[in-house]
Amino acid sequence: MKKLIILLSMCLATAALANSKVAYQEVDFINPNTQQPIKLSIWYPEGKPCDNAKLCLSESARLDQAVLLSHGAMGSARELIWVGYATASQGFITVGINHFGESWAYGKDSIQPHAATKIWRRASEISAAIDLLQRNQASSQEPAHLFSHQVNWQQLTAIGFSSGGSTVITLGGGKYNPEQAVTYCASERSKGDLGCRYAKNLPEHAISIEEASRDYRDERIVKVVALDPAAGPMTTTESLSNMNIPVLIIGAKQNDFLPFANHAGYYASTIPNASLYRLDNKAGHFVFIDSCQHEHKAMGISLCKDKEGVDREKIHQQLYPRLFQFIYSGT
Repeated sequence: MKKLIILLSMCLATAALANSKVAYQEVDFINPNTQQPIKLSIWYPEGKPCDNAKLCLSESARLDQAVLLSHGAMGSARELIWVGYATASQGFITVGINHFGESWAYGKDSIQPHAATKIWRRASEISAAIDLLQRNQASSQEPAHLFSHQVNWQQLTAIGFSSGGSTVITLGGGKYNPEQAVTYCASERSKGDLGCRYAKNLPEHAISIEEASRDYRDERIVKVVALDPAAGPMTTTESLSNMNIPVLIIGAKQNDFLPFANHAGYYASTIPNASLYRLDNKAGHFVFIDSCQHEHKAMGISLCKDKEGVDREKIHQQLYPRLFQFIYSGT
């Protein structure tokens, strides 16, 4: 019965938005805590032209909650278009945070390879972005509203891929211990774990254990979806076992980048309220980013080319019902 109600809600939402266009806009802010730029990628149901705001929302837009996206290492929010467009098409204002220092959204010159080793800074960057969104100003210099309607930024579903998956888990209560990652990556257990190529640089970059292991929980995050999350060996069992919000883990069993048992499987078996959806069809790690044509690789693994027989777009279509069932549950 509960699933039927959820499906009915989705159908009604889709019908209400049939005449709403999904629009995309990038908005730039300055992080008041670091003075670094924050570029937000925003998908939203577009309404009629308005004079009071930069982004004019449809009357059928969901204002009671919203969705946040966190991309993988050295990526961008646009790599999650397949999620952003879909959630916006259901009425949810969807905001992707481009993480400064490890996102090409700011230009090649801004890339700092060591930023990927300081993954914990992503969570505080997202919290700062939520603070800015709550002000509903188009920018710190403009008095105009960002959105034509006030959105409830206290009820957020955070969705992240890879490092972004770890980030949203951290926002839900997970804590890091970099020393665990160093020990793991020096052990036989890490065989085949390409994430350790990032972790090997941890000792070289003035890592503050105190900063890394802080509690970055943000109570405005009420649900978490982690797509093939990274940094499992760096995340403490105690913190995960104390998480008390709904979590959906989606992982690739035949992983070509992050061993399932040490990352997605570990999170799913340790977080009390976690549900696991496992891809068992030869899908690799990067099946969770949008379809693409370029030749770029991460640690030798193609971002765009999947294994023979793997249809990335078909997998995304298969994931939508699971994703929306989770988002709509309890609403």
